[in-house]
Amino acid sequence: MVTLNDIKVGRADKVDQLVIDQFIRKSALLAALPFDDCISPNGGSTLTYGYIRLATSPAAEGREINNEYTASESTRAKITTDLKILGGSYKIDRVLGKASPNEVAFQTEEKVKATVNRFHYLFINGDKDNSTEFDGLKEVVNGSSTDFDGSAIDLSSMTAANAIVITEALDAAILNMSEKPQFIIANYKGIVKLKSAARTLGYLTQVEDAFGKPVESYNGIQFLDLGRYYNTVLGKDCDIVGIDDASGKTDIYLVSLGQGGVHGVTIDGDKAISQRLPDFSTAGSVKEGDVEFVAGLAVKNTRAIARIKNVKVQTSLTSLGTLSFTVNTNKILVDPSLPKIGNDYYYAISSSTITALSAGTAINATAYTKLPVNGVVALSANDFARVVEVDAVSLLPIAQGEVQFV
Repeated sequence: MVTLNDIKVGRADKVDQLVIDQFIRKSALLAALPFDDCISPNGGSTLTYGYIRLATSPAAEGREINNEYTASESTRAKITTDLKILGGSYKIDRVLGKASPNEVAFQTEEKVKATVNRFHYLFINGDKDNSTEFDGLKEVVNGSSTDFDGSAIDLSSMTAANAIVITEALDAAILNMSEKPQFIIANYKGIVKLKSAARTLGYLTQVEDAFGKPVESYNGIQFLDLGRYYNTVLGKDCDIVGIDDASGKTDIYLVSLGQGGVHGVTIDGDKAISQRLPDFSTAGSVKEGDVEFVAGLAVKNTRAIARIKNVKVQTSLTSLGTLSFTVNTNKILVDPSLPKIGNDYYYAISSSTITALSAGTAINATAYTKLPVNGVVALSANDFARVVEVDAVSLLPIAQGEVQFV
């Protein structure tokens, strides 16, 4: 087993070392995840990794004289996972490359960030039925003995009683795992609620990581938000650990990394991560560079993962108070006329009804405009106006309403 840091140390090329270092710095998960670097890409290999997964452990019992034990065996399954090629390319005009040498470094770093996000997405949501994906934690833990129902847990408003409920659920999940987990993984809303619960009960701990950044934990188990990814179908960024906008519910994962639990798989040698810089010394106006990461995921024991699913972490989007308009002044009237402290009103206008917003998605600042204090906007006959109260920092909607100008 090796880590990405081990691979970095083995590289003689300084640029290679810097690129791998960026992977480590941008992902606490990749910094800690061990990799089995045993797959050889030579001779037309399919990059397939096979292993035995322990599904259930055997039972032990006492017996009376002249009685036999009740037979029970460990349940194992033969599993294969294929390594996948993650990464992307970029193009730079040679004039720009010479005029702005930092552009290559910038584009390379952005590709590293995108590749890390892609690995994070597959780590949770991957499905090997898709040709470019491997099975992630959601697929493996589903229906297992450590897949817990959290639908009765409501953290949308944090109280001492709610804090006790969620910490008891965390403790139950941890005790049912094969080893103590290194990470509690959720989206940022879930992490905020979990930190609040831990802080309320005195279980929140804080240390510094290898780079001097503060790391907060639940009794030494690090909270980890894997961030967001660009959903090409929806055309927007979405949380890697998703949240259902209608119900406000999400999942919480606990994961134990190690050779007998959850670990990565990559090709042998030191070529798990590679980069190619644009070569401006050859003919051609536009040069291409890329970043590539060859990796897979192995789960040797299903009890190395636990999930608390369907935990409510946000309230549903409410209706805005009273919403009306005055014809003679083109004024939109909102009651209350001023939003709560820390919030703002935004509006959008269309000739047809405007689709209602989702609670967990920030408004599009190009489609919505901050509502003037006097409420006067440019409206035409039969226009629809949707007004949304949002958090002034995150632009996440809190309440909304629509009115037609007739």
